[in-house]
Amino acid sequence: MLTYDVAVLGSGPGGYVAAIRAAQRGAKTCCIEQGKVGGVCLNVGCIPTKTMLHAGEVFWHIKRAGEYGFTGAGTPAVDGPAYMKRVAGVVDGLTKGVERLLKARKVDLVRGRGRLTAPDTLEVTGPDAAQQVKAKAVIIATGSRPARPAFLPFDSGRVWTTDEATTAGRLPEGILIVGGGVIGCELATVYAELGIPTTVVEMLDRLAANLDEDAAKAIHKSLQQRGAKVRTKARIVGMRATQEGIEAELEGGEKLRAAVALAAVGRVANVDGLGLEVVGVKLDGKVIKVDDRCRTTAEGIYAVGDCAEARQYAHLASRMGIVAAENATGHAARDPRTVVPVGIYTHPEVAAVGLSEAEAATAGRKVRVARFLYQASGMARAYGDTEGQVKLIADEALGEILGALVIGQHATDVVQEIALAMRNELTVDELALTIHPHPTFVEAVMEAAEAWLGRPIHGG
Repeated sequence: MLTYDVAVLGSGPGGYVAAIRAAQRGAKTCCIEQGKVGGVCLNVGCIPTKTMLHAGEVFWHIKRAGEYGFTGAGTPAVDGPAYMKRVAGVVDGLTKGVERLLKARKVDLVRGRGRLTAPDTLEVTGPDAAQQVKAKAVIIATGSRPARPAFLPFDSGRVWTTDEATTAGRLPEGILIVGGGVIGCELATVYAELGIPTTVVEMLDRLAANLDEDAAKAIHKSLQQRGAKVRTKARIVGMRATQEGIEAELEGGEKLRAAVALAAVGRVANVDGLGLEVVGVKLDGKVIKVDDRCRTTAEGIYAVGDCAEARQYAHLASRMGIVAAENATGHAARDPRTVVPVGIYTHPEVAAVGLSEAEAATAGRKVRVARFLYQASGMARAYGDTEGQVKLIADEALGEILGALVIGQHATDVVQEIALAMRNELTVDELALTIHPHPTFVEAVMEAAEAWLGRPIHGG
């Protein structure tokens, strides 16, 4: 029997952050992990995909070298194995870094699969034998896994999820991406920029359907510019593997062919086989039910990240991990999780926070919307990437910032200023009054605020 103050089940961005914070608070802490430290984000999610995206962007810029005044660069070619070897190297370095962090904070890493047998007890089945872990508080951070629709021939080896796409030792000769959400759009950007024949099939009427329509238009245009074929309002009704690759049939009978198919149709919370029913932990739909302190319906048990939130973002998991650890160690903390910035790392990047224009209207808010286009940004012109905008959505009477959309270079960095303003209940006026460095991309936020106030300097 191993005894701890806090036991964390899972070592992803929610789990390892929770374990470190609990240890910082003086709790004897362990982190239980059956797979690789770092979870989905570090091993087969955020980090490898962003590594792939940046490399693809470098390749894309090399092909455009003439626009920047460079000659003699020749025609670049992609070395697939070397490309994927670099991705693996980045992941490996960060994985080892997290292991060192846990060790430095004196968090014990317990290898194996954990299952609750009592509110304060976990049975861990490890590589050698089963052992029991007893803890005063338990934090569940088991993450999620890719959805695997039954009609796709996964056993053929011709159908990938992000797990395979980010760990393969090669690049596909051609790819059919099933799903035009965040994951599908990001990986479509990767392959299209590398010159790999790419087709995206989305059954809804637009890509990135959970974001503002302006975002969907920008991503659609970008993918087409990079050579990808985008099929919206298209449903795959069947798929079979052949010697050459895969063949997908669309509703209506049309056939699409590619070397590999990528299933990017969402993720499923890992809540099965954890013993939740034994200890009285209830679900809210398909995820664990938690409050703003990350408490479950069972005393002393907390849950964070993808297994407890429909919005599956690593940064949200980390914030929840801190909140859970603070409460698990007797330090009151809460977060309503209402201000959560999101990003799609396509080229151009897309980021959003708060309500979209449509959502604000549905909520009955009377809003005023203002934009600043990157075409008028000095920094965007210096970069040669003027596709983008900052769009502010605020209460017309109060100037309360309700939401924002940023499209363009460094959008996922720029949006954070707006998230900070929303978190601290600042108004559009205060954004406009804040001195921004020039030239930068973030000064577009100030320009959009000035436009919202009816006194634009550089915008129309």
